[in-house]
Amino acid sequence: MVTEHGQELDMVKLIWRTFWILLIVTIVEIAAAVTLTEHIPQMILNVFYILMSGAKAFYIVSVFMHLKFEVKYLIITILLPMIFLMFALGVFLAEGSSWHHLKNW
Repeated sequence: MVTEHGQELDMVKLIWRTFWILLIVTIVEIAAAVTLTEHIPQMILNVFYILMSGAKAFYIVSVFMHLKFEVKYLIITILLPMIFLMFALGVFLAEGSSWHHLKNW
């Protein structure tokens, strides 16, 4: 019984630690959106938001879906498509930005 209770406490600590990490990352994102919007180009901010959101998604998947404890091949089958989708999102943002500038030219 003691080991089950100890494991239960470890899981509660892990959930609270995850909550605080995600809260801090979200506060950094919001602070960047409020303070840096006029000082940094929008494309750089978009890349920053994508990276931060990807980090939060990766952390959520690794902790709550227990992928941190899974075998290497399962992680690869999930991580590679995620990397491809993030690359595609970056390319689409760059293409949309160039299309916008071309249209206004």
